[in-house]
Amino acid sequence: MKMTIYSAFAIILEYPEATLADSITECATQLAQDFPDAQSNLLAFEAAIAGKSLGQLQEAYTAAFDLMPDCTPNLGHHIFGDDARRGVFLAELKARMESRGMTLGVELPDHIGLILHYLDVAEEERPPLIEDCMIPAVSRMLEVLNDRGNPYEHALRALLNLLRRQQAIHAASAEAVNA
Repeated sequence: MKMTIYSAFAIILEYPEATLADSITECATQLAQDFPDAQSNLLAFEAAIAGKSLGQLQEAYTAAFDLMPDCTPNLGHHIFGDDARRGVFLAELKARMESRGMTLGVELPDHIGLILHYLDVAEEERPPLIEDCMIPAVSRMLEVLNDRGNPYEHALRALLNLLRRQQAIHAASAEAVNA
């Protein structure tokens, strides 16, 4: 079964497992035609992790997302910080995800991987989630990782390129409808 672009990115940006290479290949293939800039960044990620063991990939992930609190994969933190609004955001996301049959597991609902999986099942919510949550949070994560030599910078840059392009496409189609 073909994996969606969001699910592929979710797997790429979750704690690394043996299936990471397959997800990168699937994602790069899907990006090839319509999102060449994102594909280029994803291929840079693939090159940066080439030859690394699973343990080394897990160390790079931990260094990027767990040891740098300013680069947490919990996107609500980037949007709300420690403000009480984050609690409302988490509760609303959890309810929406569960209403669509998603199993959250041990992660908070605002984990980047869960939100990417949610984009698969909540097509009507994609535009506002991309614009109001994903783009600002991923941009902040990239500011933290920028030029630190962590390979996950390339994966986040690929995702950000995809999201910005999708936002532009949605804005153009909305403008055409309103014209």
